[in-house]
Formats: sequence, structure tokens, C-alpha cells
Amino acid sequence: MNRTKEVPGRIVCKNVTSGYRKKTILKDVSLTFLPGKTTVILGENGSGKTTLLKTMAGLLPYSGSITIDGAEIKDLSYKQRAARISLLSQMNSMYFSYTVRQTVLLARYRFHKGLFVQETEEDRKAAAQAMEKFDIYDIREERTSELSGGQLQRVYLAQLFAQDADCLFLDEPTNHLDMRYRVLLEREIRETGKTVIAVYHDLRDAVKVADELVLIKNGCILETGPQEQILRSKNLNVTFDMDVVL
Repeated sequence: MNRTKEVPGRIVCKNVTSGYRKKTILKDVSLTFLPGKTTVILGENGSGKTTLLKTMAGLLPYSGSITIDGAEIKDLSYKQRAARISLLSQMNSMYFSYTVRQTVLLARYRFHKGLFVQETEEDRKAAAQAMEKFDIYDIREERTSELSGGQLQRVYLAQLFAQDADCLFLDEPTNHLDMRYRVLLEREIRETGKTVIAVYHDLRDAVKVADELVLIKNGCILETGPQEQILRSKNLNVTFDMDVVL
């Protein structure tokens, strides 16, 4: 009997509690993210959106369980996590002024043994495709320290896609992007076929890409479900402490 190959990227959180130092932010969170779907996490500033994303990426300690395709996140090595999850963070900073091409190539680290990337033809092809995707190929030899905020955001997006992980985590991905590149990013998210989990502060941007929505407030999940269900929910108003009108 022929079996259809399962799409990778199923993430399950069970009773997850997490935070920073001695401050608890997430409180007993249980969620399931479906493979190949785009889920957008919505909530006010300080509600725990970014904390949830970073915890699922293995960057913060937690109690409870977070698995991706059955593997516990905190038991995976750095490279094993990098094969499964690629994270676009709000706060990106470069300690060294690499070129655009070098920065994007750093995403290929997971494919190599040792500490340094010995770039291959496959790496160069993946990086070139990602740079072309976000319209930065022509500035590939420029230093990241010399770029505008919008250009730098597109470098990080190219790096995200060049990593070719099973899941894409995006924290406020439209930061610094003008309308043209917001539309381009929306298309790439819709067409990627990967599991995408994104944090947005603007509900209007969120509904353009989301299959599923998660509402979070004070570190607790209020509701999760298909976009059309959540947009009709009274919890949408509770999440933002106002009457939400699209």
C-alpha cells in the first residue's frame, strides 16, 4: 500500500510555562501548529507573543513539553533545531559588518560540519535564489552596516529562506518594509508550503496570510482556530481591550 509522505513541521506545546530570569511570561500554554499551515499569533505588546516564539525556537528555558514532529525541542542540538526551525527575530544586530552575500550564506551553517561554512555550489545557489527573491542580489557585495532598515530586513528574510528549515518563525516580519515588499512577503508566506508561525501587531496584515489565528493575553491563550472563526469571536475584542473592526 502506498502511503502519502507526511508534511514535516507539526509543533505541539503542552502545558508550557516560560519567561525571563525569574519572571514568568507564558502560563501553562497548550497549542498545536499544523504542518504546512500559517498561524499568526495576535496580542497586545507585552502579552507574550515574542516569548512564545522564542521558547518554541529553543531560545528560552521552559517547563512542559514542546515537540516538533515528535522530537522535544530542548533535546535537539543547535544544528538539529536549525534544520527544523528558522527564526526571524525583531531585534537583529550584526556584530561584524559582513557583506549581504556573506550574511545570507550564514544560514547554510546547518548543512556543514565544523564551525565554519565551507560554501558549496548548492549553498551559493540557495543564497542567490533567496537574494533574488527579496530583491537584494544587486547589493550582495555591500556591507550590512551600510544598508537602510528596509534593506537589512530583506537581508534577514533572505537568510530565513536560504536556511530551508521545515518551519519559519517570523516576529513582526513587515518591520521597515514598504508596501511593495510587504506584498512580496505575503506572497512568499502563502506559497512556501512550510509551517509558518508569525507574530503581527497589525490585524489587517495578519489576515492576509493566516490560516489559523492564536489570541494571547497576559501570557495565556484565549482562543485558537481558523481565521474565519476567530474573526467572529468576542475574544478578539478582549485581546485588544477594544472593539475591533476590520
